[in-house]
Amino acid sequence: MSPRSRGRAAAGLLALAAVVVAVALAGSFGHYAVFDHPVLLGAVAVSLVVVSGALAFGGGLRGPAVALVMIWATVGLAGAVNGTRTHTVIPGPAGSGLEVRVLYDDWIVPDWTLVVRRNDGLLTREWPLTESFSTEHDDGLPVVTWIDPSHVRLDDRPGDDRGAWGGRTVVLDPRSGRVRTVQRAFR
Repeated sequence: MSPRSRGRAAAGLLALAAVVVAVALAGSFGHYAVFDHPVLLGAVAVSLVVVSGALAFGGGLRGPAVALVMIWATVGLAGAVNGTRTHTVIPGPAGSGLEVRVLYDDWIVPDWTLVVRRNDGLLTREWPLTESFSTEHDDGLPVVTWIDPSHVRLDDRPGDDRGAWGGRTVVLDPRSGRVRTVQRAFR
């Protein structure tokens, strides 16, 4: 490969790395579920930069190969250790395309999160319905009831006298699922 073609290939890989970083940022800030994987996309971007550097400076492939193995081993370890899983899916009203997902992460301290998800293929978006909360078991989860595409009610489980959820009603944008307000029930 000539130095000129190596330079073009390196520039192309750097441009691709910039696109991957832009996709990761859009996924994170835009709440796009498919693209909200900063560790994975960051590893792809760093890998592209490493290979680009190897092409641009004409060094051997041993150094970049070791760097790539280290990067992907770290990503694999992070993915294995920090595995947020979907515990429950509560479908929204028929035809709305919305659902509430209960996410569970048991890495160090068990964390639960409720998100509203609008299923749109690659443009699927998730919005936090509640702040993350820690409890060892799912007994601290609320009973989730869809009132209509714009309202989700969070109630305490029967027999739970803690009153953690207290009949909150969450008002959503019915087109996107984005949380607008949270209203407390009057007692």
